[in-house]
Amino acid sequence: MPENQNADVHSKENRGKPLVLIVDDEEINRMLLANILEARYKIETASDGQEALQKMRHYHGMISAVLLDLFMPNKNGFEVLKEMRTDDMLRHIPVIVLTGHKDAEVESFEQGAYDFITKPFEVPELILARVAKTIRLAEETYIVSTMEKDPLTNLPNMSFFKKLCRLEKQRLAKSGEKSAIVYIDLVNMKSYNSSYGYAEGDNLLINVASTLQSTFTDMPVGRISDDHFAVMVAQSRLESMLEILRTRIRSTGKGTAVEFHAGVFKEEDGQDTDIVAAVDYARIACATLRGNYNATVCYYDQKLMKKYNDRQHVLTHFDQALSEHWIKVFYQPIVRTATKEICHFEALARWIDPQRGKLSPGVFIPVIEDYNLGVRMDLYMVEEVCREYEKRKSNGIEPVPVSVNFTRTDFDQMDMVKAITEIVDKYNVPHNMIDIEVTESAFSHNPGWLQKQIDALHANGFQVWMDDFGDGYASLNVLQENTFDVIKLDMGFMRKFSPTGKNGIILTDIVAMSHRLGIHTLSEGVENEEQYEFLKKIGCERIQGFYFGKPMTIDEFLESVREGKALPIEKPADTAHFDKTYGFNLMSQLSQEMPGGIIVYTSDEKEEILFANQELITMFGCDTLSEFLEYSNNSFKTLVHPEDLARVQKTIASKIGHGESSGIDYLDYRIITKTEKVKKVEHAGHLVHDSRYGNIFCVFLSDAEKRANALAQQEVVC
Repeated sequence: MPENQNADVHSKENRGKPLVLIVDDEEINRMLLANILEARYKIETASDGQEALQKMRHYHGMISAVLLDLFMPNKNGFEVLKEMRTDDMLRHIPVIVLTGHKDAEVESFEQGAYDFITKPFEVPELILARVAKTIRLAEETYIVSTMEKDPLTNLPNMSFFKKLCRLEKQRLAKSGEKSAIVYIDLVNMKSYNSSYGYAEGDNLLINVASTLQSTFTDMPVGRISDDHFAVMVAQSRLESMLEILRTRIRSTGKGTAVEFHAGVFKEEDGQDTDIVAAVDYARIACATLRGNYNATVCYYDQKLMKKYNDRQHVLTHFDQALSEHWIKVFYQPIVRTATKEICHFEALARWIDPQRGKLSPGVFIPVIEDYNLGVRMDLYMVEEVCREYEKRKSNGIEPVPVSVNFTRTDFDQMDMVKAITEIVDKYNVPHNMIDIEVTESAFSHNPGWLQKQIDALHANGFQVWMDDFGDGYASLNVLQENTFDVIKLDMGFMRKFSPTGKNGIILTDIVAMSHRLGIHTLSEGVENEEQYEFLKKIGCERIQGFYFGKPMTIDEFLESVREGKALPIEKPADTAHFDKTYGFNLMSQLSQEMPGGIIVYTSDEKEEILFANQELITMFGCDTLSEFLEYSNNSFKTLVHPEDLARVQKTIASKIGHGESSGIDYLDYRIITKTEKVKKVEHAGHLVHDSRYGNIFCVFLSDAEKRANALAQQEVVC
């Protein structure tokens, strides 16, 4: 047998044979062993420990066993065993120790040796049997280790963890203990990998695994997948162990505190829950904490199971819900505060499931948001609103704008302006009939970029509303940095409504500030007359809430119109008129008990009626503001008797010349009603100088004839 085996390892006669490395500083020993083994094995030899390690690395993955002498120069056998144990490439290679010293056998086993062969060498058949047994045992051990251990963390995988848990449950049961499964999910692992790289991410997982093992000593710990781990612990120790883990795990990362979410399944008396099912229940509990940074632990219960099943139903049926129109548009009316007419609708998504009936928005909206499905549903809502636009028109319903909700992620995922425009144009819907609502929170992320989207929407003729104003912490800054047409006051203001408390002061100032910024205001969540009257008084222009109507389908709304139950709908001309009047609190200037109107006088002596209350409208023989504005041609001059007009204008001009706000002297003159009736009226009021509009007169009229009759009756009584 030649001493140098390198040429023979890959020879034709050695193909398919396991490779054995013989390490001994005595050439005769190497030759004797080679002669015994060469019939069954490929042979490679080394004369000292250093050469042996070099050849093990050279033939990495090929060596089936090493026959290792203990006493050699250039690294003895013990040193070789020690280095092999710390080297991931070599530690799985089985070693048979060659020794004539009985005392060395125990130490070699402690260092990881599988077996030993004594010197002088025994009968060849016994050596062959020992080598074959060692190779078979090592292969079985490696296969089991590979199948049952996670290669990165060396923790048991799910299969092995399940076996360990069964044994632990039996042990706990003998001592009268009940078990709990804890499912652990590291928070923001994707962000950690992005910040520090995947190599550091792997190091974090290794550190977490080590921390789990050192914390839950002698308890089953497994890596389930990715950054998900599971532990079985006695329920009596659960709380204290989680508290210890919370402290220890924070320091396992690099330069940042590591947090985790934990779902817990606690087995009840008499239960014998399958381990896989218990882990799944704990996982379900853990999943409910996604996005919640205030809670660490969630315990599984039946309510949680229902919630999980609902989420799964939404996920698995979302495509079908869109294609088969299970998701319906419900329209909630938005009412003009001044007239109590419907001036807008908000489109709200409602899931009508053929199996489960109406799903609460609280069930399906969070799932859609969590899985970034919102962009598909929001564009679907635009298409449904546009598709039903013709249905409203064909049934004689005045076309009022409909607002549709969008989120920041919608704009992140695609060119939303282009997508919205294409859908609206597909159905030939005027762009001013679709308003875009974006939540305030959307503007906390890259606000400059989102303002560009607002500019693009404005350029395409859409109005943009900020939804949920006041719900976050950056509301005022958002108003400063972005351009909105409308802000919707969050319904939280109405839940805490107090007209004389802090709430009332804040609302009053927000509305006044919005007027000065040229932004229309809308309050949602209005549910009673007191709230309505307060909002009307402070000048909030539009109102939405159950007080004026609940969300309904287009068919339900059309039915309410046919039955005469629906509120009147604002005419397009009135909408255009009111769109010009922001910046001035109409309601605070007029009484609803006395006929009055608000008139703007410009520097070139032109004037325009901004608003008239119902009492003034009725005085002129009209029923609605639209009718009144049409009759007057939006000018107070046409309402005054021609013979009295010059005198009235002279009085108004004298007040404007003072350059300050002042009352209007008592004035009587004649008006002409729509029925061509001439009435004598008495005129009072005051002048307001407004930075946006200029000179605004608040005019109050009283019927002189009625007043005279009332005075005459008083004299008779006296």
